[in-house]
Amino acid sequence: MTFRFTSRSQPLKRQRYCSGRRSPEESHPISGLFKKRTIWLPTWKGWLLLALITVVGLIGLIRGLYPILAPNARVDANILIVEGWLPEYGLEAAIAEFQAGSYEHLITSGGPLWEGHHAAQLGSYAELAAHVIRAKSFPTNQLVAVPGPKVWKHRTFHSADAVRQFLNTSEISVIGINVMTLGPHGRRTKIIYDDVLRAHQPLGIISYPSAEYDKDRWWKTSEGTKHVLTETLASGYEWLFKSGRPRPN
Repeated sequence: MTFRFTSRSQPLKRQRYCSGRRSPEESHPISGLFKKRTIWLPTWKGWLLLALITVVGLIGLIRGLYPILAPNARVDANILIVEGWLPEYGLEAAIAEFQAGSYEHLITSGGPLWEGHHAAQLGSYAELAAHVIRAKSFPTNQLVAVPGPKVWKHRTFHSADAVRQFLNTSEISVIGINVMTLGPHGRRTKIIYDDVLRAHQPLGIISYPSAEYDKDRWWKTSEGTKHVLTETLASGYEWLFKSGRPRPN
């Protein structure tokens, strides 16, 4: 009979007995599927470092999220498209944008107004926006309202598609297009309009900031948090899956 000595600093190795019997670990039913391995776990200093890295990363993400969702990238354009659901101060900003640029046509887009809306008699957000803009002494010969169809989902897509159909049948020569929207909706608007108006490029985007919260500290208000987080999910879904919508003809 022989004996095998091991030091305390070294773990005992799994041994087979001379009789051919296996150790309890080897005879376990799942021993052929899994192996035991030694893993490294952080010490308290390691956990502290990981927590610090996570906090810094989250702060960077929070501060950098709004500019990603609300891009501003104008192109040389003769057409300005304004999403008709913008509030009045957004429409006033659209007029200022038109007057400061080399635009020839301002197009308002948007689907039907919901029942009970104070201006439901105007029919659509496109016509409501055109009505507000026209009331501010804007030249009517440079203003076009393009209503979208009544739909319950993919509203931005169908509004953009209505504009596409209008441009395809009008005599307007497209040099470039800028689309104006509100805040974090800009990224999703850009993705959709790039897809729908791919035959009418170049296309830029203008994301006018919302007056309901500070765009540089959006996380400090419930409205800003709701708006940014909702658009984060919606933009990601649009980018990955095109919202499950059909591709325009």
